[in-house]
Amino acid sequence: MVRDDDPDPSPTPDSVRLTADELAFLLGDPAAQTRRAERNARANRVRTERRHADPSYAERLRTDERERQRRRRAKAAIGQPERDPSPPAPLPALTTEEARARLTAFLEQAGTPQAAQLRGRAEALDRYVEGFVVYRALAASGERPTRGALAAALKAQYGRSLTPSQIQNLRDRIEGFAKPGGPWHPRFQPPSDSGG
Repeated sequence: MVRDDDPDPSPTPDSVRLTADELAFLLGDPAAQTRRAERNARANRVRTERRHADPSYAERLRTDERERQRRRRAKAAIGQPERDPSPPAPLPALTTEEARARLTAFLEQAGTPQAAQLRGRAEALDRYVEGFVVYRALAASGERPTRGALAAALKAQYGRSLTPSQIQNLRDRIEGFAKPGGPWHPRFQPPSDSGG
């Protein structure tokens, strides 16, 4: 028997109290939850199939997701000090032919399946070399070229139109090739011919 002056014999600490969402889930109709899960799975399947079949739809989804991420970052940045802009990759002063020769030598030296695949794609090599030229010109201002500026310069100078994701990949590759050991690093040493 519990006396009147005893504390509540079964207090419920806050850590074990259920939230409103958890209560709704537990009290909800299991059949409705199953139908909702099936409907979501069906919608995901349809979206995935359409994304594979329709490149413009896939690009629209990627654009929407990038915009959502941009808005999320902008909201999170409210009240935060602005970050300094990223510096550009330090690309050496090379002619188009020198940039291509270094890239080709690097790919031959790398010996990876990806490098072999890239070596066989002249259009991809052209794109990287054109990207090198416009990146270096835009970086002369001392700031990292934006994707929009790269896209506009490639279109104006070479008539090349790329999607935003292709531009992002191109900029990442150019900056990667400018790191130590890469073909466009200022101190890159092409392999010397050791055959006699």
